[in-house]
Amino acid sequence: MNQRQRFHAAVKGQPVDRPPVTAWVHFLSDHLQGRQTADLHIEFLREYQWDVLKVMNDYRYPVPAGVQSLQDPASLRAYQRISLKDPCFVAQLECLQRIQDACPETPLLETGFEPYQQIVRNIGFSQMQNFYSHRGEALAALEVVTEVMCEYIAAVKAMGIEGMFLSINGAIPANVARGATEEQHEVFQKPFTVAILQAAEGMARVLHVHGSSLAMERVQGYPFEVLSVSDRLPSNPNLSQLRAMSDKCLMGGIDETKIQERTLPEIAAEVDDSFAQVGRQNFILAPGCTIPSFTSQRNLRYLREYTSTP
Repeated sequence: MNQRQRFHAAVKGQPVDRPPVTAWVHFLSDHLQGRQTADLHIEFLREYQWDVLKVMNDYRYPVPAGVQSLQDPASLRAYQRISLKDPCFVAQLECLQRIQDACPETPLLETGFEPYQQIVRNIGFSQMQNFYSHRGEALAALEVVTEVMCEYIAAVKAMGIEGMFLSINGAIPANVARGATEEQHEVFQKPFTVAILQAAEGMARVLHVHGSSLAMERVQGYPFEVLSVSDRLPSNPNLSQLRAMSDKCLMGGIDETKIQERTLPEIAAEVDDSFAQVGRQNFILAPGCTIPSFTSQRNLRYLREYTSTP
């Protein structure tokens, strides 16, 4: 099978010659032009021959001019509609197009974040409680960001990008850093996240449930084709438990926090254990989240080579 056939078969739960494998890393690229960021991805892809490329999106949704915190409700009223001509969108679309042109045989996953994160992640998670305390203004700002992000997803779909990797914080409980209460999730996160996923319908939607000690019941009703979780974190469900929760394609198996320090036999054992838990169908072998930028070429090459045999 070629990369595209293998990826789509895995997503649909159809037979594969072997599970697709991939990994991703932040390139510290938000100061670069789109073409420069694309070239970093292209080199990374060609070095390791991943079956699918998750395109990092470090061009953050802009914080309105003059806004430094969310202490004043006026700071949230400053979130007004922006155009897809904003530099953050222009740079990422240029990046996607250049990768697509250079690597037409490889399926691409565009990376996105739920609207809540587009605001709070980008100004600083220390502003969470300020955000929640200005209910009306926060909801209005979320509506604006969601509308813009849906327009952006439509542009990405029009390019023929095959997948969307959406990272959410919504399943992190309130007693964990960056977590939310049930009410905060239901009011400020879920409706807007679902709208983004609905906008991406027709793409391979990867729901990346970020964090630890996850309340997985919260993602029931979210539309997606692939479920990505840091399954090796002790407080999270493992692959076999995730399979019991969902019949969708699973994505994971590799401990992103330890891959840089693993011996080659330890990497092989982790891969073998992943297949033992969920088999080789309806599964994409990948880290649970972003790997450290200092992960060695030796380990990544071995991960790719070890999984290349059907």
